[in-house]
Amino acid sequence: MKIVQTKGKISDGVLKIKLDQNFSDEEVDVVIIAKNEPDEFEEMRQRAKKNGYDSTEQKLELIQKVKLEMLAEKGRSK
Repeated sequence: MKIVQTKGKISDGVLKIKLDQNFSDEEVDVVIIAKNEPDEFEEMRQRAKKNGYDSTEQKLELIQKVKLEMLAEKGRSK
């Protein structure tokens, strides 16, 4: 196994990279790290903020509400 780090460019959903080394023609695994793109947690934070959950207290209330709903679905509600 050979691990190579390089930079590429995505344009219209197509990834283009140039490798300085020769590789045999075969399938490779690709890991993409996009530094300027929000991750899933940031997207969830933005969605929560948009829906009015900007404070820690509001977020904790929402978590408690979800927990109670999950318990009710399992028939173990208080």
